[in-house]
Amino acid sequence: MSAETDFIWWKHGVLCEIWPRSYYDSNGDGSGDIQGIIQKLDYLAELGIDGIWLGPVNKSPMVDSGYDVADYRSIDPLYGTMADFEQLLAEAHKRNIHIIMDMVVNHTSDQHAWFKESRLSRDNPKRDWYIWHDRKRGRPPSNWKAAMGGGVWQWDNATKQYYLHSFFKEQPDLNWRNPAVRQEIYATMRFWLDKGVDGFRCDVLNYFLKDDQLRDNPTSLSAGIFNGFQKHLYSRSQPGMEEILRQMRAVLDGYKDRMMVGEVFVAQDGPAMAAAFMGDGDLCHLSFEFSLLFTKWDAARFKEMINGWFAVLSAKGWPCNVLSNHDQPRAVTRWAAGADTQKRAKVMAALLLTLRGTPFLYYGEEIGMPDSPIKRGDVMDTVGKMYWPIVKGRDAERSPMQWNAGPQAGFSSVKPWLPLNADYSEINVAAQEKDPLSVLNFYRRLIALRREKPALQRGGYEQVPSDKNILAYRRTYHNEEILVILNFAGERKVQAIDSSKRWKVLLGTQRSSESAIDKDGLAVYPYEALILEEDK
Repeated sequence: MSAETDFIWWKHGVLCEIWPRSYYDSNGDGSGDIQGIIQKLDYLAELGIDGIWLGPVNKSPMVDSGYDVADYRSIDPLYGTMADFEQLLAEAHKRNIHIIMDMVVNHTSDQHAWFKESRLSRDNPKRDWYIWHDRKRGRPPSNWKAAMGGGVWQWDNATKQYYLHSFFKEQPDLNWRNPAVRQEIYATMRFWLDKGVDGFRCDVLNYFLKDDQLRDNPTSLSAGIFNGFQKHLYSRSQPGMEEILRQMRAVLDGYKDRMMVGEVFVAQDGPAMAAAFMGDGDLCHLSFEFSLLFTKWDAARFKEMINGWFAVLSAKGWPCNVLSNHDQPRAVTRWAAGADTQKRAKVMAALLLTLRGTPFLYYGEEIGMPDSPIKRGDVMDTVGKMYWPIVKGRDAERSPMQWNAGPQAGFSSVKPWLPLNADYSEINVAAQEKDPLSVLNFYRRLIALRREKPALQRGGYEQVPSDKNILAYRRTYHNEEILVILNFAGERKVQAIDSSKRWKVLLGTQRSSESAIDKDGLAVYPYEALILEEDK
């Protein structure tokens, strides 16, 4: 632990996203569960994790892998019981690991009691908890397109009106303009906070409000097929969210040391929208910005994306950084398939854990896990079932964690719910724990170094001029100066460096001591990650 006494777990620590169904199966049914996560807490503590973001574990029909909630105050039996969840909180807190729940409140499942009531009649008290509307000139109320394809309006023959769903038709959107809906969601937040939950990851925050006039979105061919070839000018990112975020923040501020991180879908809006949802540090504590996930393996592009993200943050805004998640192909698959996979994986690790901001790892990223190839018959994700083979869904990045080289990769005693990657006999935790040069042990050293050096937790960020294939930046805090050099090329490059200063190697992928610096600079090996500190 650093000497700093104001360590804030969600700001200065390292967080990890866990997909519960794929982490560890404790009861032999082929699916990961809460007890399985409890059994792996010591592993996470040894890795150096300060907090876990759990994928959704509320009761759900699983049309969208739990992002269709049928009861906000229960645990789905697939994962265990409320007692299991309470045990997870207690055991995690014993190890100084915080628990972040996935809060999915733009929409519910159509099996939620609220929606069942809402669709009973037009005058039902819950009718206005959702967005219902008559036909307009014999057509749906607007031309809006759903994120999962098709329109957002579903006709209900019983009451002769449409209801709105921004995602699947089984996920009707809540009416966030109704104060009763807001108060019920805030009460649900308090329910979990009272149990000891440390924070929430808020799903698709910028979808909450829609244009109250239901104006048509303009056509935009550049928006692509899954935006319905339209700019979502009226169906998301509407004025009024600041009031909602302040109300949510007030709930959190009624408790000690709690937080929320917002998922802001910004494919068309850019990083400024993600930054806006943090305000001046007084709305969301953190906000996901996904530019890096869609960037090719190119140092110049990484520089551009990082600069663009940091530039739009307010003075008190704090970035968080992510390279993989449950909705996108894993970083190793995107950027390191083929030769030099481990070297590239270590460059990614060094980037994520030395950038300014809070790093979010995705389970398995610490061992360089790639996506698991999925056959048509194994598809579980509704997206894949609907759009195969154009879109194969998100199962590949949600495959079971690879713990060892034994049967079922040590994940389960039976066939897992999703196929394992064939490489699990080589890429697994047990094998990498024995290899001092493994990706896993590099992550452990990086996280330990980050914890030791205040400049890496909270220091300033300044990019350093470099070759187009190198990303180099300086992290400074008080009298501590750290230089990070990342070579994205498969050949040697030279990095200009201040030769008047003495530099020591804190951590490197291909060297452990000082290297000669001549008038031309420091020679950097192919795919090398190097972290230097001025030796004063």
